[in-house]
Amino acid sequence: MTTYTDAHFHANDFALVDPGFAAEYRSMGVLGLASAHDAAGLAATRRLLAEAGSCFVSFGIHPQLAVMDEADELASLAAAGAIDAVGECGFDFYGDAPDLVRSPENERGQRAVFDYQLELALRYGLPVVLHLRRANDLLFEYARRLSQLRAVILHSWGGPANEALDFLSRCPNALFSFGNATVNGNKKAAASVAALPATALLSETDAPYQPPRASAAQGAAGQHRPLARAYSSFADLPAIVATMAGIREQPSGELGESIHGNFMAVFDHGL
Repeated sequence: MTTYTDAHFHANDFALVDPGFAAEYRSMGVLGLASAHDAAGLAATRRLLAEAGSCFVSFGIHPQLAVMDEADELASLAAAGAIDAVGECGFDFYGDAPDLVRSPENERGQRAVFDYQLELALRYGLPVVLHLRRANDLLFEYARRLSQLRAVILHSWGGPANEALDFLSRCPNALFSFGNATVNGNKKAAASVAALPATALLSETDAPYQPPRASAAQGAAGQHRPLARAYSSFADLPAIVATMAGIREQPSGELGESIHGNFMAVFDHGL
């Protein structure tokens, strides 16, 4: 039986659209990393995960709100060993909000917040979960420092395969996480899944964000999957892994176990 791994989801936001998500987590035997971005969200996440079972927790300042309000909280958690990773953190210049336009001022602000978090991760030996939109050039700029971490998880990687391979050569501790974008037919994500070694792959839902599209209601290799919904769910993991395995032309169960092993190589200290 495949052990499904969700390398990135948001428990407190997920509960708003699916209050019963913890039961699904338990019944599927999922092992995951839940992300929180403020003290209230972290407290809610811990309450929800108490119902779900074994799960890891990351905490970070999201680049879509690159302010230092939670900086002291993050530093305290990292120093106390109370979180399993820093993040998601990184850079977002997608341009769908004034502070997400790539301007010198916005870049300076996001850099300051990211530098602070990277220093904490380095100081306390924590992995980092990266969020990047239209900022892959900065990923390469930080490659040397990122390579000093135990692991770097590139959440929802959607960059070209050549950039993934180039970054992996500079940062061998990098893991590239893929979700419904592969099921939805994202060609860059698919090319990266095909090109990367199995040892660098993770699966995720980003629940409740990045849902499957209606056109993806029939999964890889003809597998039936639930009808598309307005949010992503742990129920998407079998199709995500099957799609990745189909792209790589290998058995789904084999890839699922490899992904689980990659995840545990980073986080098994916590169980």
